[in-house]
Amino acid sequence: VDAPPSGRLALSSHPIMALSFASSTLAFNIAPSAVFAPSRLAAVRMQEAAPVDAPPAPPPLPKIKTMMVGDGTLAGDMGFDPLQLADSPDKLAFYREAEVKHARLAMLAAFGWPVSEITNFGGLLNGDGRAPSLLNGGLGNVNGVYWGAVVALAVYWEKFGLDQQFGSKDVSKSPDYLPGMLGFDPLGADSQGMRAAEITNGRVAMVAITVFALEEALTRAPIFPINLLH
Repeated sequence: VDAPPSGRLALSSHPIMALSFASSTLAFNIAPSAVFAPSRLAAVRMQEAAPVDAPPAPPPLPKIKTMMVGDGTLAGDMGFDPLQLADSPDKLAFYREAEVKHARLAMLAAFGWPVSEITNFGGLLNGDGRAPSLLNGGLGNVNGVYWGAVVALAVYWEKFGLDQQFGSKDVSKSPDYLPGMLGFDPLGADSQGMRAAEITNGRVAMVAITVFALEEALTRAPIFPINLLH
């Protein structure tokens, strides 16, 4: 078979070389994208997997919802609760509210009882010089206006205290509320020491007024038998 002319061979081999060159060029152009594609995908995945900021922690509960006997939250807390009556924050708040109210009334009574017998203000003493009381009698001689004023004052302060107490359940209203805090401090003397002094004197006064009543009921004689004005 006659060999094709050299010019025809060159023309027939030129397309093959062109195709090989095009393939190598295409491979060169594709290779970088194939090489760098995983890194770009990894970067996208890292951005998607970035941790989200945690939500802010909720505000702490008010002390009245976490306090327990003996933890020192309340002034005058000696950790003494042998019957476990105040075994929860709600029960402790209830009993401390009652204790503070009785303590304040007892301090007024412990002061007013002997003063009333010394001065006989209003001439309300019994014939033997004893102050009117449930055990001594004589409460019927007290003017009704006085009892009305006492009831009105008691209702006012009780309402004020209940508003403070129930408002404390909403942290935004009174987060620092503790039992007995009425917000009445004209001298600005409120402190942990003053609170401790108040509850201590109140406890002593509760004992004292009980002794006053029992003593006069048993002895049938006033605490101060000598009236300083007579």
